[in-house]
Amino acid sequence: MLNLTPLKRLSQATAVLGFAMLAVIGTDTAQAVNLKTFNISGNFAPTPLDGSVGLPVNLANGSFNGTYTVDVDQLPASSSFVDLTSWTINLVNDNTILRTLSNSLAGNTAYIQENILAFADAGLLRGENNNLYSLELYSDSNFTGTGSTNDGKFLDNSDLGSVQSSGITAVTFAKSEPVPEPRTFAGAAVVATIGFWLRRKQKA
Repeated sequence: MLNLTPLKRLSQATAVLGFAMLAVIGTDTAQAVNLKTFNISGNFAPTPLDGSVGLPVNLANGSFNGTYTVDVDQLPASSSFVDLTSWTINLVNDNTILRTLSNSLAGNTAYIQENILAFADAGLLRGENNNLYSLELYSDSNFTGTGSTNDGKFLDNSDLGSVQSSGITAVTFAKSEPVPEPRTFAGAAVVATIGFWLRRKQKA
């Protein structure tokens, strides 16, 4: 006689998988913009520009890493500025974060324009503020958030009391790539769980 118990359990597992996938898809709220988050990382040159002092010198042979979010439907940006909705960029050397550029700090701005991806103090763009710094990356034309480049710089022109910091450190390599969407992880986890359950049933 045909044993229906394994088939019943398999159908139950399939139903659970279906509900889980629907739940994951259902969590995507409708948006008027198509926001996507990117991981970004890169390396600084071994030596800064001649005459540099302070942070540009300390970043020699250092690196940077972080994330940024942008409405990809506005890319590529031909001549207009497309503002990033959020970003956090860590400037690092010897596993120590020397400075963080972030939208949580008042006065900071970040944008994509043509082939430029920039994270900057707003004063740098308006000719205001004595503490000016920016990380600028120059990619191929029609930049849409994914790609790599060997062209860029960190620019610093700060007046921090008795501590002078100014100059330029070149970027020797930078890479930007999308962060995997949560639904990808959730779907993979559900499928892996069902696969593990089926293997156990086969061994039993």
